[in-house]
Amino acid sequence: MDEESHPRERSDAQPRSPARTRAATNADYISPMRTSVENGSGTRRYSSYSRAAHAGKPTLAGPDGTPQLRLAQEPFVQPGYADLNPSYEQASNARPVWSLAKPLPRVVRPSMVPTKDELLQNLSNAQHPTENSQRLGLDVDPNDIEQGRIDKFTDPRKMAAQVEDARLQRENNFMNKILTGDGTSARQTSRMSRTSSARGRRPLAWDLAPDQLSTVQEGDSPDNDASEERPELDGDQLENQNLGATLDALLDIPELEKAVHNNHTTWSVIRTHHREVLAEGLGVFAQLTMGFCVNLSVTVADQGNPNTTAWAWGLATMMAIYICGGVSGAHLNPAVTMVLWFFRGFPKRKMPEYFAAQFIAAFCAALVAYGIYYEAIQNYLYHNPDTGIINSFVTNSRAAWVGSTTAFFNEFMGTALLIVTILALGDDQNAPPGAGMNSLIIGLVITCLSMCFGHQTGAAFNPSRDFGPRLALLAVGYPNTLFTDPYWLYGPWVGALSGGFVGAFLYDFFIFTGGESPRQLPT
Repeated sequence: MDEESHPRERSDAQPRSPARTRAATNADYISPMRTSVENGSGTRRYSSYSRAAHAGKPTLAGPDGTPQLRLAQEPFVQPGYADLNPSYEQASNARPVWSLAKPLPRVVRPSMVPTKDELLQNLSNAQHPTENSQRLGLDVDPNDIEQGRIDKFTDPRKMAAQVEDARLQRENNFMNKILTGDGTSARQTSRMSRTSSARGRRPLAWDLAPDQLSTVQEGDSPDNDASEERPELDGDQLENQNLGATLDALLDIPELEKAVHNNHTTWSVIRTHHREVLAEGLGVFAQLTMGFCVNLSVTVADQGNPNTTAWAWGLATMMAIYICGGVSGAHLNPAVTMVLWFFRGFPKRKMPEYFAAQFIAAFCAALVAYGIYYEAIQNYLYHNPDTGIINSFVTNSRAAWVGSTTAFFNEFMGTALLIVTILALGDDQNAPPGAGMNSLIIGLVITCLSMCFGHQTGAAFNPSRDFGPRLALLAVGYPNTLFTDPYWLYGPWVGALSGGFVGAFLYDFFIFTGGESPRQLPT
């Protein structure tokens, strides 16, 4: 959301947190998706790039909230609170969070940055800015090519040549900025990653202003021991060393995620290191517990109404995203986690613990729901077969006439549409909803998908939502026939995962313009 660099003066004398005041008046940290604009009075304010891109365009996403409305929604913070809880004063966008509750982060992935060897090779083999285009007889402006303004041609080779020229120009400019110390974005990224680990890293020369560089007389050394052990570097070696260090800092995402926390107790230290996975597990547990309970409620009441369960699952998903969306991102689904890793740069090192949280929470949620409805389940089984109870926890072909192909594509298509919608809501250059509306919208999407695809299989769209309850039913004494039907593998696993990847590919192929998507890489 847009924020003014200088908060509006308030008429009341209500105290404000020093941390919030500093955050409002200090422009040291600026989101990479926000640009500065000078207004008529000379005061600099910051506006969202995505909103500026949509200025003057009619959209069904609705207008932004006014500054007065956003200010009214800020909580009261008593003076001194931030001193006792230092983590509170950190900006909410100080680290990337792949959250379904707000636009997805924009990160630099290794595939977007040329390697050091490639950059140095381009430096030694510099070519004319539009050499590839001129080979095909095109008369183009290098400035237009560099900015990506490429005209359409019936001959795809002409467009490919201009694309290649544009890529080489951007890489050469990037390299020159790094080597000359003029790369503002590279320096900001490097400096930001060093902020949280200043003790472990020394500042590089191009990060210092000229008047901050120390002068050492010839023959003198500020550190004799260090100078004796440090070999002398020629110009090329120093250039390569600086280039490699800057590229490493540019991709040093774990450093960006380090933050100050309130470690008041032993448990708070444990929670600090595992807060995301704990939040993810709690969100999944809340969602699935309510989902299984509503399934059981409808089943044991013998008044089956699929619309009731569809609405409950949607609202349960909304609640889960509100519970953990700001911490773990509320993926709630291994398919979502894998898609965000492959297409949006979610850290691969976090995936195992996210998967563990999702599956363990699903297992526990099924046990809790079974325990809550234990007496009602026993009364139901006294008069009915156990099919209804099993269907309340797991998904399967609901009727004999639902074949394996139909069941597979039921899960495939539902998951594909879910992922397309999630990526659309997380794309800040599309029409992302504001004021925390993502949670409500995704909940309504789950309701809609359940109504559309729940009749034939139960609509899993999620491997953990089906696999965890199967293990829980085995634990309470149900037979292992739960795994004899191969649907448990080709439906919520193969169907959901393949549908999720295809849905993400389609969104990136038709709409998404960000460079972090593998679909945008040059072939």
